[in-house]
Amino acid sequence: MLLSTDLVQSDLRTEYWREITRPFFETTQHPEGSNATLEGSLKSRAIGSLLIGPTSFNQQQYRRDRRIVLQGGLDQYLVQLFIAGTLEGDCDGQSISVGPGDICVFDLTRNFKSRAHEGATISIVLPRERVDKAAGGRSLHGVVLRKGAPLTRLLADFIVSLSDVSAEMERADALAMEDAAIDLLACGLARQLPDGATSDPALAQVLRRRVLDFIDANLTEPELGPTLLMRRFRVSRAHLYRVFAADGGVARVVKEKRLDAACRELMHIGGLSRSIIEIAHGLGFSSSSQFLRAFRARFDMTPSDVRQQREELAGQRLAHVQAHFAEYAQQLGLMNRLG
Repeated sequence: MLLSTDLVQSDLRTEYWREITRPFFETTQHPEGSNATLEGSLKSRAIGSLLIGPTSFNQQQYRRDRRIVLQGGLDQYLVQLFIAGTLEGDCDGQSISVGPGDICVFDLTRNFKSRAHEGATISIVLPRERVDKAAGGRSLHGVVLRKGAPLTRLLADFIVSLSDVSAEMERADALAMEDAAIDLLACGLARQLPDGATSDPALAQVLRRRVLDFIDANLTEPELGPTLLMRRFRVSRAHLYRVFAADGGVARVVKEKRLDAACRELMHIGGLSRSIIEIAHGLGFSSSSQFLRAFRARFDMTPSDVRQQREELAGQRLAHVQAHFAEYAQQLGLMNRLG
């Protein structure tokens, strides 16, 4: 399906484009741009669990923070091949610069902000778990494959070809292509691991997954932290930190997962509601002031703000992103018929 601001009247274009891109990020005008109106277009095609298609845009900036991550619930990578234009960004503290021919990777479970000059990309949304598995458990957030490198050229040619033929594929062919496309892209991207990758990625991946599963199952345990995890998994503090170095250490992972759990509970609509203090203490925070400071630092809003806005913050999963695009395509058709 095609969605484009060229197909709506000029005074509606900014809000239309903001709504189209809302599942992925908050889109606003570029502070140094000469365009007061946001403009862009995208084509989207589902290939099993993938979404692929070309996009174009004028100067604009994007932000994906923890609030957007939680309300959207997307557990995927966004991979973009830049056909034209440039992008400068920050991926959880890592600066990136992208130009024509480069391929950049964004983990949709993590924060990023960027500014793009007028250009075009081909974008693919991939399941994060399968890519991380190929990468030995390491996140590829902020990885950039540079134009001209043999691997980049191979992946770029594949992305362009897949985008070109996706609309012509029969459903059975698309499903058969899904696994091959994910495996090729995941393995190719994993070759670009950041410096500092562990010497035994298979074992690190197993340990990381086990530790994360244990953390998720024990967020309400007051003693949950590095010391408990060292005892539980019989590893040294140094080794545990190396496995989670890209995340800022395992203590940070525990705190952020607890904050995310608190935010999800605050956003829950219906059923019994605990007080904010009860939620904080139940998730291991020793004081409400500590919880409030950490919550505001992570989400740029207070717990009370989230609770008051929870209906507005109710989000969409990837399964609904294509439906989100379809809804706007239907509205566009109606607007054009009425016009």
